[in-house]
Amino acid sequence: MDMNDFLVMQVFLKFVRDNAYVVKLHVAKKINQSTVTVLQNLVECDPSYRAVWILPTEKDDGVIVLRAAVGGEAPYTLATEEKLKNIKMLMKKWDNSTIQSASKPSPPTLFEIFVPCASWTFWSIGQDLACRGNVPPNCYYDQATSLQRCQLPVSMRFGKILQTLLMDTPFPFIICGGPDSGKRTEIVHYILENCRRHQAPCRTLCVLHDEVEVMAAAERVCKERNEQIGNTIGYKLHINSQVSEMNNVVFCTIQTLLLSLLSESGQKMLIQLTHLVVDSVDRGASDMNLLLSLLKEKQHLHPTMKLILLSSSSVVPTLGKFFGESQIVQVPHNPPSVRYLPSKPHGVEYYYLDGILDRISKHEVIQKMKDHLQTSQNPLKLMAKLQVYYGPRQLNRNVTRIMDQLLLKCWFASDTKPFVVLLRLLAHNKHLVDYQNSDTRMSALMIAGAKGYVGVVRDLLAIGANPYLVGRKSLSALDWCTAGQQNPCWQIMNAAHRAESSTSAAGSRLALLCQLYHKVYNPYTVDQQLVVDVVVHICKSCLPGKILVTLPDFSDVLECYELLQKSLGTCKRIGFLIWHRLLTEEELKDYTVHPEEEGLLYVVILMAGPLLELVSTVGSIDYVVDTGLKVHPGGDYAKGLCVDRACKASVETSNLLKWLAQRKCYMLYPMGSLEEDHATDPHKGCFFRAEPPETVLKAVLCRHQSSCSSVEIFFDTALIPANATSITSSLELLDEIGAIERPLQVPTSLGLLLVHLNVGIHLGKALLYSVLFRCLDPILTIVAAMKVGNPFIEPLDEKGESELMQLKFTLHNRTYSDCMVVLRLYQQWTQAKTLQTDGEMVQNSHLKVGYMEALSNARVELMSALRLLGIVKCGRGHNTEELNVNSSKWVLVKGCLAAGLYPQLVIADYKNNQLTTSGGEGVCEVHPLSVAQVENLPTKWVVYVRKQELLLDLGEHGQEEPVQCTPKTQICDNTVISDWTLLLICGVDRPGAQETGALELRKPPNNADGDGEQELVEFIVDRKYSFQLPHGYYRAVLWIRCKLSHLFRRFTQNPLKTLERKDTTVLLNKIAEILQLEDASLMLGNVVVDTRPKIRNSLPMGTLWNYAHYMMEQSSIGEGVKPGSSSH
Repeated sequence: MDMNDFLVMQVFLKFVRDNAYVVKLHVAKKINQSTVTVLQNLVECDPSYRAVWILPTEKDDGVIVLRAAVGGEAPYTLATEEKLKNIKMLMKKWDNSTIQSASKPSPPTLFEIFVPCASWTFWSIGQDLACRGNVPPNCYYDQATSLQRCQLPVSMRFGKILQTLLMDTPFPFIICGGPDSGKRTEIVHYILENCRRHQAPCRTLCVLHDEVEVMAAAERVCKERNEQIGNTIGYKLHINSQVSEMNNVVFCTIQTLLLSLLSESGQKMLIQLTHLVVDSVDRGASDMNLLLSLLKEKQHLHPTMKLILLSSSSVVPTLGKFFGESQIVQVPHNPPSVRYLPSKPHGVEYYYLDGILDRISKHEVIQKMKDHLQTSQNPLKLMAKLQVYYGPRQLNRNVTRIMDQLLLKCWFASDTKPFVVLLRLLAHNKHLVDYQNSDTRMSALMIAGAKGYVGVVRDLLAIGANPYLVGRKSLSALDWCTAGQQNPCWQIMNAAHRAESSTSAAGSRLALLCQLYHKVYNPYTVDQQLVVDVVVHICKSCLPGKILVTLPDFSDVLECYELLQKSLGTCKRIGFLIWHRLLTEEELKDYTVHPEEEGLLYVVILMAGPLLELVSTVGSIDYVVDTGLKVHPGGDYAKGLCVDRACKASVETSNLLKWLAQRKCYMLYPMGSLEEDHATDPHKGCFFRAEPPETVLKAVLCRHQSSCSSVEIFFDTALIPANATSITSSLELLDEIGAIERPLQVPTSLGLLLVHLNVGIHLGKALLYSVLFRCLDPILTIVAAMKVGNPFIEPLDEKGESELMQLKFTLHNRTYSDCMVVLRLYQQWTQAKTLQTDGEMVQNSHLKVGYMEALSNARVELMSALRLLGIVKCGRGHNTEELNVNSSKWVLVKGCLAAGLYPQLVIADYKNNQLTTSGGEGVCEVHPLSVAQVENLPTKWVVYVRKQELLLDLGEHGQEEPVQCTPKTQICDNTVISDWTLLLICGVDRPGAQETGALELRKPPNNADGDGEQELVEFIVDRKYSFQLPHGYYRAVLWIRCKLSHLFRRFTQNPLKTLERKDTTVLLNKIAEILQLEDASLMLGNVVVDTRPKIRNSLPMGTLWNYAHYMMEQSSIGEGVKPGSSSH
């Protein structure tokens, strides 16, 4: 034994033991085995070292000292003990040669993967036919289409675009114009006309973000050319396609193109291309960043291909610099042509929130304010009474905890530093400026006045704080000012009242209405009643025309559609158009070009998401109703509170909507609010981005066609460079789940399958495990639900949270799984849908409008993807019955979730009522609306689907402040698992698990044979979680994990043959029996999951959505409103 090594290693062991946030320490020196043995004995004898482990490195060039989460002695029942003994007997009977051959790892190569990539063989035709067929056919546009095209802004640059198309240059051509410019479809027309005029071949690929955009653009170009889709124009999606060898132009998504680059036919297709058009390069998606980096490399390999980039924002100079010498064409805005009011700017009348509240809104609190404002001598006192009466009694728990913590910090601090954080938050959330601490009832203005902070008082008053709001004992902020009228803070507050009274009557009235509205109605959620009021006002008081209403997401669109149908029942003849990301292919074919129907006076267009390019398909827009909101890309940590303005639309989008309106534009936000939020955005100017593991996996797959030596260098040279730490962590995660093999970063068959499924690496892996475990249908529903999003209307107040949690607790049935809640809701909805009572069920269950239809359609799409991969067979030889044999066994469904979501696993810390990650280096908590709350958990292991981060920096926590800190991370969509689920299933798919099961002993047993079977051994799972079991049962666990690892590896390479093996069924039955017994001992619920949903086809998500629900109502209304009349 080397004494120097022993002493140094002893110091390292103590360092890891005494520092809770040190998880791993790598010693880059090989320590001899005798020294390691002595150290292992030392660690084993001292209980304080129980969580500390000494393990060799993967390359065996040193040792690792790490901290593991202590699972303790794994409990098991007598029945489980019998099952483990049976497994030991099964191990002896099993053919040794089979076990040995199963343990041999497959060579890491991409080309053995069976998965079919996107095929482009329809363009691989004979040379003579190609020469004749590549020239676009002649096209005659009708007069109406020609006139409409000439009115598009992009037509002003027609000559310059044609001139650039004729230039022979390897550099890209960039067209910058708004979504209303028509650049997306007109560039296709220009390319076809240019090639036909010069009798030149044309093979053009147009790449868009979303499938809904692909289908809409292809349909529109075909209708403008008076052609059937599939002739000159085609489209290719991941599942559905309409393509042929006659196509001169094919539309596709970024995902389709990236997958195409993995196949030989895709590489040949790229060589054949004459033009490659990439739209919305400014949208900033991770896949777009990856695609542009690949195209930059390939533009030198394909100098004859003309690369055309379409953008809508100021990213153009950055693009030009990234690609080199690029030709840039700026498309100007097209001024309104109606000139509705020549005296107004651009002939358009603009209304902001204050004017809308004053003239249109029917909210009761606004009517009360307007009625009493004329006679009130103190408007601020009146507002204080109204906001107490009509405002929310108590906000939801996340908002309450954040605001309570900030206010307590302000109260206990001896300076104004905590107010800096609070004021930064209130700059985006002025509706919370009068928030009162839930215990003390103190507001920020009361605290600032009591402490005499004059500057803070001025800042709070400037953003709308009300000095007359009362707290405990009816004390207002004025009463908290010491020395009364002599206090400078009191004088400033009193001056605010006089300023409101002395301001011009009209200006003061409008400003007060806006303040009151935002203190009663949350500005970050859609006020559907106000939207309906505005649309009804237009239909009753304005000239006929088209009305565009912008909303954040599809559920907001469908909810608004439902309310408008009820409100406009007695109005004039009105048609509807609905545009959002979840429209079906059949609906898009009807909506692409709006036909003028006789008798329709108004057409209401309800739109969500980045689909403004579709606006030009319906001609001019007369009226615009802009909510100014969008979907938060990362999810709201606290519903109703926004830290980074990510819930608000951009200034560019707001300006574009102003340009679209020909007569009137209604903006449901105060004038200048978007500009103010943009100026104070804390993330403005952030240069580096964090790439998700899914994008890194695609980059690993595409790197085989790239000249880059490593993925890290590839992302470092991207248009928007990625954060190096995020790339490293993503590569480690991909290696851990078995999607790539390091150090060469070679993708595995699992990695390619996950890319094709495109539902995220964890959900995709859970879906694959469900096929192997033969419980496909429940996991299909869960994955579809996670893909669509949160099914519930997130409550803004405490009462709504309480009602929602009561509903969830009646549904999870002691499974403590949010996924079970979704399963039970979907089963109830399918039954209600067949009985046409789904409207009542959705309302009683607090579900988002249209969510269940979207979930059902997502199920159909995922099933089609599995059929495309050859995993699910249809027709006479279908295997859906076989793949759902175990769907009623919740333990196996939960096992699939655990296997797929791992390593997204946390451990309950009952003492501190929180959760920790492996090693205890990270602290998080369960989302308040999850059924897996720490105080109720029957076991300490929880797997989760996603995390939500609190981006707000709450400041330093002083020791003198009795303030409970709020964890910055919350886990959502959680499921509780037992110790044995972790022992048998989690982490078995990582590299090397086929031989080791990802298990390691602290030290070998003293007597491995005979009596040594009952000796208690300590082992570590995946180098993260330590357990103790008798050596005999440890061997059974090891055997199960090795076999399962081998089966899953073979399954990813050839699913159908693996499912046909008898040993697959035997192993899964043994696992299910053990898990069932252990769940029963923990009194966990085992709900029978219905595997036969009543709905198997796509449901309408447009104007025909829930049409049966309104048939009886509309028959009594008569000819009032025609749902979907614009599409018939």
